[in-house]
Amino acid sequence: MWHRSARSTTLGILLHTVLVLTGCASKPSSFEPSPSAFPPQQVMEDGNYVRFLAENRQLLERCQGSSGCEVALFNLGFVHAYPPSPYHDPGKALQYFDDLIKKYPQTPWAFEGRAWRALLTANLASEEKRRRLQADLRSKDATIRTLRTQLGRSREIDMEIDKKERELLR
Repeated sequence: MWHRSARSTTLGILLHTVLVLTGCASKPSSFEPSPSAFPPQQVMEDGNYVRFLAENRQLLERCQGSSGCEVALFNLGFVHAYPPSPYHDPGKALQYFDDLIKKYPQTPWAFEGRAWRALLTANLASEEKRRRLQADLRSKDATIRTLRTQLGRSREIDMEIDKKERELLR
């Protein structure tokens, strides 16, 4: 059984990683987690996403439900969730994290996957809201342009009426 302190440590590492990646915190010089503490660290440092993706796909194909599958699922979710990755695809990341959570619910990787899933879901919702607001803004801008055009025409008509009235009064 996985203990609460291990979960807290894992979530703490994940939270710190997210804070470092977003620029809200810096990596302490004394903090050197082992490669097994956060497997994606290597790909984040060297940028070899092709190798990382291929290795984890192969690992997932070979493990067939045994030990190591949860790490491969997490890594595949990560490579699609991490914005600097050339394979960034939040929808795919959510699929991998959902699979991880479903198949290995009590592993530390499933808890990290839940945290990533929550972040991705919130980010996707924010992006959708931003797209809707931009569309609404474009629509309102078009309405304003139409109203300005109508106002200009109305002014021209008013000026023409004034001109005709003056001619009639002469």
